[in-house]
Amino acid sequence: MINRNFLTLFIVTLSMLTTQLTNAQPAELVERARNADPEAQTELGYIYAVGEGVEQNFGRALSWFESATRQGYADAQYNYGNMFANGFGVVQNYEQALEWYLLAAAQNHMRAQFNLGFMYDNGQGVAQDYREAAKWYQAAAEQGHAAAQNNLGVMFKYGYGVEQSYPDALHWLKLSADQGYPTGQFNYGAMFVNATGVEQDFEEAAKWYQLAADQGNLAAQYSLADMYLGGKGVDLDYSRAALLYLLAAKQGHSEAQYNIGEMLAAGYGVQRNLLLAYMWSDIATKTASVYKQGIANRNRNAVAEQMNEEQIATAKEMSTHCFESRYTACDL
Repeated sequence: MINRNFLTLFIVTLSMLTTQLTNAQPAELVERARNADPEAQTELGYIYAVGEGVEQNFGRALSWFESATRQGYADAQYNYGNMFANGFGVVQNYEQALEWYLLAAAQNHMRAQFNLGFMYDNGQGVAQDYREAAKWYQAAAEQGHAAAQNNLGVMFKYGYGVEQSYPDALHWLKLSADQGYPTGQFNYGAMFVNATGVEQDFEEAAKWYQLAADQGNLAAQYSLADMYLGGKGVDLDYSRAALLYLLAAKQGHSEAQYNIGEMLAAGYGVQRNLLLAYMWSDIATKTASVYKQGIANRNRNAVAEQMNEEQIATAKEMSTHCFESRYTACDL
């Protein structure tokens, strides 16, 4: 069974609607579609599905996709499956999505193969089957799909659906990371932190974490902050640690939230600010897991002991505003 603490790092969402746009003029495109050109029909379906230059219309998108699927066009089968997977213009139906992905994947459609891997991985529309998931991830990974390479690498790391193999895990994660895929970069870096199939190398890990963090990867931001706080693989730098904790906190990472709260309360790497310290510590009490609730509560209470009632009331309002704004309004 998948380690649930690692789930968000491993599972990548279903690939969405896509097609290769030909830049054809609308009138020409419509004429070709009406003359049963499956490429034009699929392109029109995509245009209506995303509302590109036209009013979004899922009904028309479905109609054009369906017309192209009757001719066995793989892109149309894939996009038609996406409509069912996401409930675009139809009742969400994973079983139907799976059927269309299978048809597209049989024609070596890379994204359909990835989506099949994802569905078998998560038991969406089908019984969970890690072996089948690994098969489809590998099919997509061999065609260069970065997310599939990442997911396959993690399956080899933990032995999900495949025989556990650290060399294979490193191979696929490196391919994903080299494509600039942030989750792959983070997972590849983590192999060096934990000495998984390689010698422990914090500098190498920090390099990959930085690349992922620069793209907004939550886990990388938090882990790199820890490295700056402890001087592992990087020079000790409280300011850099605080900045990275703040970035992760604004993405909802509870441990980053109470860590930046502690740093604000003590003035480590940032200017001391009890209002912001209380705000982040209070938010952490709302987002922390049951196992971390005690830490979050203690941190908030420790900050509150240094404040008067008026300051606490203000900080509580700030906490509510920040949390309800989904972290878009969290500054003084």
